[in-house]
Amino acid sequence: MKMPEFLVGFRLSPKRSLIAALIASGIAFLTTRCGISQEDLLKFYNELRKGIKFDLPDENNVLNEIDRQLNERINNDPKLLEFKVRREVDDAISRYEREEYQNRQINMKNKNILEEINKPKYDKLQKLIVENAVYYEIEDGTMGIRGAWVAPDPREIDLE
Repeated sequence: MKMPEFLVGFRLSPKRSLIAALIASGIAFLTTRCGISQEDLLKFYNELRKGIKFDLPDENNVLNEIDRQLNERINNDPKLLEFKVRREVDDAISRYEREEYQNRQINMKNKNILEEINKPKYDKLQKLIVENAVYYEIEDGTMGIRGAWVAPDPREIDLE
């Protein structure tokens, strides 16, 4: 007897067989009755899993097992695994950018330059570059902008 497609990939042991059957039945119902593809359903579950954070105590063995089996199913499908990794990397980059923006220190002290760079004609990257740059003046009248990583000229006047 051939195993139905929606049951393939689940490890059926006496302890887990009921949970696996419930998951498979739920997936089968949603895919056939609701017209949701199994791939879309598992993608949705992956997003739900990230948002809700199933940090369940060990007493919830059934819920932990359902989560484990669904996650294992995602991890065993190359297309779904690629989706999961791509989303996790994108989310990590977004969190990093938000944190960087919230904790940034503006090196640029020249108010005229800061006013100019805040105009809508400049994009986010240009604004970030200028905010991170250092405006300097030298006693002979020389003015300039340098990257914060560039060592200051010993003749620079302290503008703070």
